[in-house]
Amino acid sequence: MSDPSMIELIRDAADKATARGDTIAARNYYRAVLAQQPHDIDAILALAQLIPVVSERQRLIAQAQVLEPNNPAVLAAVAENEKLITQGLKIIVVPNNDSQSSDTAADAPPVVQRPIVMCAVHATMEATLRCTSCDRPMCVRCTIPNEVGQLCPTCRYKRIPERYRSNLRHWLIAGGVSAVLATIIPIPLVFLLSIPFIGPMLFLAGGMLIGSLSAQITLRLTAKRGQPMIMASGIGVGIGSLIAMLILFGGNISLMLIVLTVLSIALAVRSLQQTLN
Repeated sequence: MSDPSMIELIRDAADKATARGDTIAARNYYRAVLAQQPHDIDAILALAQLIPVVSERQRLIAQAQVLEPNNPAVLAAVAENEKLITQGLKIIVVPNNDSQSSDTAADAPPVVQRPIVMCAVHATMEATLRCTSCDRPMCVRCTIPNEVGQLCPTCRYKRIPERYRSNLRHWLIAGGVSAVLATIIPIPLVFLLSIPFIGPMLFLAGGMLIGSLSAQITLRLTAKRGQPMIMASGIGVGIGSLIAMLILFGGNISLMLIVLTVLSIALAVRSLQQTLN
């Protein structure tokens, strides 16, 4: 599923690249938008304007025509493209160069080809951009749009606060702590279920207790926060709750107990989110 905020960042980066004349970067940004939203008319038409190959431009405009035949922008692009063809103008394709010419290929000046730079992360892909922080060459796949330009994954990670940089060891600690607490705490609470009305409420409160204790202990042991830590702790709560149910009831698990356990897990995860975000 595409992230609308990320799509808007990529689109904004494409507009800025177009404004400064960096058509290679602009084309790659618009292609990245279309990879997420293939029916985006604005991106299709913007890319068509930047394409130096007549046949490719015609294909994009035809695609836009199929999607929205009555769109004024599409009709204008069709008319402009037909005018270009009628006037006999040719777009010169220059390898590794964004310069375009309205004259014939014979009138085009000789061009010195520049060496192809490969992406520092994906060695088989050509780098069309550079990180604005460390200047590493990047392909579109590993480019992360930012308010200051585009960043490579390494520089983006460095900008994340230390408390949100967790790894597998931290996730295992968070999940283990939650699993242990979710296994132990329900054992004394299950006897409260026999108390009418109050018992189930106290059992549900045990979920918040599990979440709160898990979050506090995890913070003391790892000093890490963030969504991965919440997910690891939540998985631990689910596993621990399942173990507790099997220990206490074996195969005699009622529907009511399942519902109460699910609600208790949800409350525990909510408590984890409030502390570990």
